[in-house]
Amino acid sequence: MRFLRAVLSAVVATLPVLVILLIPTFVRADTGDTAYTGVGGTLLNGLFIAAIILIPTVNGWLDPEVPAWTAATAMAATARVWRSRIWFALLAVLALLAIFAAGQTAAYLLSQSSPAVVDGELDYSRFLAQELVVYLAGYVLSLTTYVLLIRVLARGTEAPKKTSKRR
Repeated sequence: MRFLRAVLSAVVATLPVLVILLIPTFVRADTGDTAYTGVGGTLLNGLFIAAIILIPTVNGWLDPEVPAWTAATAMAATARVWRSRIWFALLAVLALLAIFAAGQTAAYLLSQSSPAVVDGELDYSRFLAQELVVYLAGYVLSLTTYVLLIRVLARGTEAPKKTSKRR
């Protein structure tokens, strides 16, 4: 169940990415002006980085574990992981990048076997299949892996307890 909620969190965090991916002129240089492709690539990168930053909060909202992992405490727990377990956090990012690259590769292989542009005409159904592979196997699965790893790493770090000093 936790995996499904993490997948749902990744889908929610990357919905703006999906919107950009479904517009052919933003992601394919052979369907329109190449300036739009540059804008689309920049938007995709920015939105994906924003999703990586926001995924703990979204996951805390959709799958809370009181008090350690809620929408209000997930970012602080993630920051503690990055401060205290930097090497494990970097391995989580490396896993994210490896899965993202695998999704990109799968979409490339799909595009080689059934190209979206044939004789200068875009076949949107083929284009959609390629972009959904990129989205699901690249963006969603990589963010799901990242948030689950960060969540496990956050269990070992605890928030500092506040002590009251009486004078």
